[in-house]
Formats: sequence, C-alpha cells, structure tokens
Amino acid sequence: MVSFSRSKVPAVGVEEEYQLVDPTSGRLIPKCSEVLRQLGRDPDADIQRELHLNQIEMASNVCETLEEVRENLQKVRKLLIDAAASTGAALVSAGTNPFPLPESETLTPKFRYQSMGQQFQHIARSLFIFGCHVHVDMQDKTLGLHVMNQTRRWLPLLQALTANSPFWNGQDTGYASYRREVWVQWPMAGAPPHFQDLADYEACLSELTKSGAIKDESFIYWDIRLPVKVPTIEYRCADVITSLQQCVGYVGLVRALVMQTCDDIQAGREYPPIRSHLLSFAIWHAARYGVSADLLDPLTCEKATATESAARMLEYIAPALAASGDRECVEAFVQDVVRDGCGADRQRLTMQTEGNLAAVVKAAIKETAIDTAPATC
Repeated sequence: MVSFSRSKVPAVGVEEEYQLVDPTSGRLIPKCSEVLRQLGRDPDADIQRELHLNQIEMASNVCETLEEVRENLQKVRKLLIDAAASTGAALVSAGTNPFPLPESETLTPKFRYQSMGQQFQHIARSLFIFGCHVHVDMQDKTLGLHVMNQTRRWLPLLQALTANSPFWNGQDTGYASYRREVWVQWPMAGAPPHFQDLADYEACLSELTKSGAIKDESFIYWDIRLPVKVPTIEYRCADVITSLQQCVGYVGLVRALVMQTCDDIQAGREYPPIRSHLLSFAIWHAARYGVSADLLDPLTCEKATATESAARMLEYIAPALAASGDRECVEAFVQDVVRDGCGADRQRLTMQTEGNLAAVVKAAIKETAIDTAPATC
C-alpha cells in the first residue's frame, strides 16, 4: 500500500454557482446586483457575478481540511441566503432551473460577459446552468498536465455521482444532467484532449489563441483545466450539488483522485491515452443515466454498475483517503448516492410526489439552506 505523508495532502478550494429564484413561483429572477449590494466585504466570502444576473457565484477560501471546506460553505451559503431573502429572492443549489427560460435579457453588464454574448449569441443567452468547480493545489504544471491526462478516466463517474439537472425549459429532459448537454455546446467545453507533454499543451493553447478560438488561456473551459491565475488543477465537470454535506464529500473525492494519480505518475504508473470520442460517449452516457444504469470505464471499455464502479474507485484512492483523513466523509457521499440516487433522482421523486415544478424548486431551496446530515468530516 502507498504511504503518504501529511505534506503530500494538498490544499483545496471549491466554487459553487447558485440560482436566484422567486421563492413562491420558483422561477429564476435577475437579482444578483441587489444581492451583492446587501453583502459587505467578508474575508471568508469571495462572491461574484456570473454570466447572467439570476446567477451568483462563491469561491471558498483555500482550505487544508474538509472541515474547513464545510465551515466555509456553511457560512457563505447562509450569507447569500440571508442577502437574497432581503431582496425577495431565494438561493438554490441545483444544475438547472426547471421552469421555462427567462424571456428578458439577463446577461450581466460586464465586458467579458457582454462580449461572450455578442460572439456566441443564443448559446450565451440561454446558458442558465450552474456548476461546482473544485481546485486542488498543483504547483508543478508539468505534473498537473499528466494528472489531467490520467484523471480523464474518472470524468464519467464524477459526472454520474453529481448529476443534478433533470429538468430544462419546463420539461423533464430524460437526462440526469442536462446541464452537461447545454454546456458542451460551448466551443471550449467538454473533456480535455490528451497531451503528450507541456510543449504539446502550450502549442495547442497558442494555436487556439492565434486562430481566434479563444482570447487567452482563461477562456479554456474544459472539464479539467490548469488555471492561469492560481497554481491549481481544476475539476469543472460537476453539476452544483444541493446537499452541502455531499458537496464536501465530493471535494474530498476529487482531492483523493489527484493525490493518488500524482503518486502513480511519480512511481511510473501511467495509463495509455484514452480516445477522446470514447471518453465523450462515456461522459454522455453518465449524464444521460446518472447512477441508474451501468457506467463505462473509458480506459478498459468495460461496463459496470454504479455500485461496482464506485467501489473500484474507492479501492483505488484508499491510500490517499487514509492520508488525508477523508475516508469517512468521501465514502459516505459516494455510498449515499449509489444507494439512494443522485440529485436528479431526488428532484424527480419530488416531482412525482408533488406533481409540480414549484415543489421541486422549494425542496431545493430547503435542502440548499439546511445541512441535515451529521458532520462526518
């Protein structure tokens, strides 16, 4: 078994994108500017505008432990819930809003977002989606590139575990994560390609910039990317998770995958490249079915149940979880989802029970606000 030292446990951070909704109707409302005016400066809350005014985003502090992640999320969610309530809005943590898309213009009046709207037109105007992004400290960009290559294998399972967007524009889409299907219309979205080395990666970025596909590296929105502003590796594949405690478990899971993969690379254990089209299909299949159907391992081309796939992943990252002290929290998250269903399954159950979309949103408002699970990490 691999022996990790505490010094090998990297810091983490998490970003969550939230919906601002009418608490009675459940529909999106453009209250971001009003909510931000209600918030003063806070050292534990980096809260920003997003593409649309009915969205608001938080970025946590740099956290050493999952307990710090949980405390930061609790504090910031409460700040935002209270600020939203003072404007007549409510906060929802879910990948899409189930109601028909807003008809009026809601793009945020910021140059970056306005220029994106001008270039991408209807794709940008209808991009009412909400994700969860996890950053793991990565000081060595070359190592980070190899980790990005290797951890592409786990993107389908990460997508299935966090699928939380079954409804879109007033309808049940048949998908567990329809957010994924909306998002991949964006030219620089989706799984990253496999890169031979850092020179290959930098040549790709240079070609994309020279061709006009991106303005600069910050416009790369792959499911895994190496940000330019902070020395981290960032995982962007997940729908934002309604349960705060499950979000904490997901952060721990991503960190453990990075830790274990770093150890593999440094020990010379690397996978052959995964074919991009096979990976795209495996992620699509995970977005379509969540944890309710077999999942495809894009490395081996083998199918397995969500329970079997999750067990295989937990066995793989067991040494990293032991080193970080996150085993209980991460295992609870994974096992709860494969046993009880993902966020999309909970939304559909509410719809079946209550019979209306407003009830789906109200249930999400409540779950966003209350951490009902015991603090296992």
